[in-house]
Amino acid sequence: MSTTYATGSACGISAAQDGLRTIPCTARRDAAFSLPQHPCFNEAAHGRIARIHVPVAPRCNLACAYCERIISPQHDLSGPGSASGILSPEQGLERTLRFLDQYGEQAIVGIAGPGDPLANEETFTFLELLNREVPHVATCLCTNGLALPEHADRLIHLGVRTLTVTMNGVTPETVAAMQPRVCDSGTWLHGEEAARLLIARQIAGLKAVAGYMTLKVNMVVAPEVNMHEAEAVMRTADGLGVQVFNPMPLIPRHALAHRRKPTRDELHEVYAKCPPGLALFRKCKQCRADAAGIHGKESFGCQTIDQV
Repeated sequence: MSTTYATGSACGISAAQDGLRTIPCTARRDAAFSLPQHPCFNEAAHGRIARIHVPVAPRCNLACAYCERIISPQHDLSGPGSASGILSPEQGLERTLRFLDQYGEQAIVGIAGPGDPLANEETFTFLELLNREVPHVATCLCTNGLALPEHADRLIHLGVRTLTVTMNGVTPETVAAMQPRVCDSGTWLHGEEAARLLIARQIAGLKAVAGYMTLKVNMVVAPEVNMHEAEAVMRTADGLGVQVFNPMPLIPRHALAHRRKPTRDELHEVYAKCPPGLALFRKCKQCRADAAGIHGKESFGCQTIDQV
């Protein structure tokens, strides 16, 4: 049986901020900076370095027009928001340690959902457990950024090394078309009011973590919806100290099921506008929230955590 979670079905939760470890800054943007050996940040690492997405974060604080969160044992489901099941932090740790035994401790351990990691206390519990067992393993997190200002210090203290924020525009009108509702402190906001808050939180959150971890901005590129703001998103990210930009073609589904994907030529037009201060990532497979293994060396699509 599959479970479809109505997008943005639950609000974010607050978290305590004590008992955490501090890490030095290793992500300065200067002439000596080099991309981490991360298969979702560095094209040279794609297909070489393993990664595991640990599905400990089912709840979300946002409603995205392009997102369907589906929890199902069916392996033919694909894309962000999909997972075969939800793991508790303890189950996630057990599965991760087995994965690291198989793939080595150079592998990346990430949390990408199937909801938003920062809307789930389980995310932080898992990271704390992982730090106790293997504190030297690189951890990664992908978020919509709504709760990033609130949790920035905690992520820094937990030693998260790489962080991705999905930014789909720079104006309220455009962002509202992609992400029409947000839940803030138990209250749902709609339309451009919601979009203004999300944009402000994303900018504030990226400012708060810049210099403490390597940063990437993802953008879901939808022609006739937000593609016209791709250059502005890139320039905004560049100005905030982000190192990597990942333009992802729209997967037409949910409220945007009637919209089309960008063509190859349109994506290349986006690539051409990337500022020199940003590294482009063009190999994203838009994997499930429970993907595990090495890109391109999986049995099909994105191998899932229960197949490892």
